[in-house]
Amino acid sequence: MPSRPLNLGIVGGGIGGLAAAVALRRIGAEVTVYEQATELREAGAGLMLWPNGSRVMRDWGLLEAVAAHGGRTSYFVLRSRTGSVLMKVPVDQFETPAFCLRRSDLLAVLMAELVGQKIRLGHQLAAMAQLPDRVQLRFETGAVAEHDAVIGADGIHSRVRAALNDHTAPVYHGYLIWRGVVAFDGGGVDPGWNCETWGRGQRFGLLNTGHGRYTWYATANLPANHPDGNGGRREELLSRFAGWHAPIATVLDRTPEQAILKNGAFDLPPLRRWGQGRITLLGDAAHPCTPNLGQGACMALEDAVTLARCVARTEPIAEALRRYESLRLARTRHIQQRSRLLGRIGQCHGDFWAAGRQTIAAWLPGAWLRPGLRRIYGFDAARLE
Repeated sequence: MPSRPLNLGIVGGGIGGLAAAVALRRIGAEVTVYEQATELREAGAGLMLWPNGSRVMRDWGLLEAVAAHGGRTSYFVLRSRTGSVLMKVPVDQFETPAFCLRRSDLLAVLMAELVGQKIRLGHQLAAMAQLPDRVQLRFETGAVAEHDAVIGADGIHSRVRAALNDHTAPVYHGYLIWRGVVAFDGGGVDPGWNCETWGRGQRFGLLNTGHGRYTWYATANLPANHPDGNGGRREELLSRFAGWHAPIATVLDRTPEQAILKNGAFDLPPLRRWGQGRITLLGDAAHPCTPNLGQGACMALEDAVTLARCVARTEPIAEALRRYESLRLARTRHIQQRSRLLGRIGQCHGDFWAAGRQTIAAWLPGAWLRPGLRRIYGFDAARLE
């Protein structure tokens, strides 16, 4: 790095933006995070921190904080709608454990590492310009800022990506996803199990976030503009999943209507480039995934580690950003493609294909999955090639 600390701007104050700020602060950069929201609030949903993500948190000395907030996962279990176990996949055989926790709790852990740092809320990007030796940001408020380089971590609808003249439109994959967090005693779920249940064109997942809370998700093959039912989201879900095994109905019934989120399953085709000059992208701004692998937060953490290592080792800054992108392209493309494939398998709706899928899942030995799991969960972003 140069003798003067780099002055870096990060657009987006979600998990990717805060993770990038933590990683870059650790190498001595001066960082300012710009977030369009006026406050950082509970998002109402949980996420998975698989071993490749928890390894990053361990390396930053934050694994104990994560463990204090979340629930540890030992097995990922696939079930039929009657409750029979189709497949039980161990995920506790890696260097670091897997956890499920609320998104807000992971944000809080990262924010605690940035106390006293520059977090600018209520700053929505309006325009961006590359000058010979810096990047200028203009915000909807009229504020102007300049930085040595800028990282766009502002999600699938990234304004930074659009300012780079990349207007790639998100792709809808044919199914909606509802999510919620509920207080629940875990009855009907074995300790350490996180479960996904398969039906025809529908799935239901239940994940232990610790402290007597579970996060759940439900999917159904529907148009992206499908409206809520007259009775609300909870009533629609109770109807769609009527007759499925316990405790699905109980979990849905106990979730407040206003706490149920609904989104479409969108991603982007792998981008050919993430940036130019002194600008790059990170997390969902660069490589949004459908949620089928639960790797969104983990990919953002990996990005942050690789970005910081490249910035620390490579000059000038534009070359460091291109190096970072080159190291991440293949990895993130693989995760995007694998997640999309799992979504197609999980959302099978024809009787023949759905029955065949469940027969194969019940027949496959767990050892057959180990190479693929090692490729995903065994990845160490701290290795710089």
